[in-house]
Amino acid sequence: MSVELTRDGSIATITISNPDRKNAVDAPTSEQMADYVHEVAYDDDVRCVVVTGEGDAFCSGLDLAGDMGIGSPAAELEIGLNAIAQGLMRMEKPTIARVRGAAVGAGASLATACDFVYVEEGAFFEWGFTNIGLAPDTGATYVLPRLVGVRKALELLITGDRISAEKAVDLGVANEVVPAEEFDDHVDERAETLAGRPTLAVAAAKRLVYRSHQRAMEETLREEALAQEDLIDSQDFAEGVSAFMADREPEFEGR
Repeated sequence: MSVELTRDGSIATITISNPDRKNAVDAPTSEQMADYVHEVAYDDDVRCVVVTGEGDAFCSGLDLAGDMGIGSPAAELEIGLNAIAQGLMRMEKPTIARVRGAAVGAGASLATACDFVYVEEGAFFEWGFTNIGLAPDTGATYVLPRLVGVRKALELLITGDRISAEKAVDLGVANEVVPAEEFDDHVDERAETLAGRPTLAVAAAKRLVYRSHQRAMEETLREEALAQEDLIDSQDFAEGVSAFMADREPEFEGR
């Protein structure tokens, strides 16, 4: 069982590698993954992060037969799975979940903690915490109601019902279903596109969207204005205006 961090230009990929257990994660693996999420979040050379699993599954959640750590369950969650989910959502660069096969329990939560979720045909999501008598974790009760609404979130979290890739897109859990033969190339292309976006503006958009749920409309408008004020002096804004005036594609550098 392991987790691997690789880089290809401005794109970093974090891969959960435990294919014999459908990429279930134990406590040490989740802590290592949290460290990688923190590392890429503060690496200025990284402009997009992809999270995926090795083989035919994304992640089947916590490995109940694996190393559960030496701390209390709450403490282990804080430094492992919770730290991953929080890091993905707070990261000031776009994140992609590349989902094939099972995304179950904490695996479903980790996928939906990413900004963009692309799924291969045949993939499925299942928040099966209550199936084994546990409460949802890894941010499920924060993210899922914001994606599908309170009533549907309660249904999915309490029944543990499985939803298909197509249903996930219909509900807003995922962005797009892609045929298997096109899947890797499609996600790679999306990652390249997102990595080429103006990084500072992307960071501002993420902050504004994720924090809007806790703000009044007036405060949100004020924060948008302050973000514009910060970005007006950025090199990417100058490049965007120059490209627009010259009727060409901009070449953003993330500064």
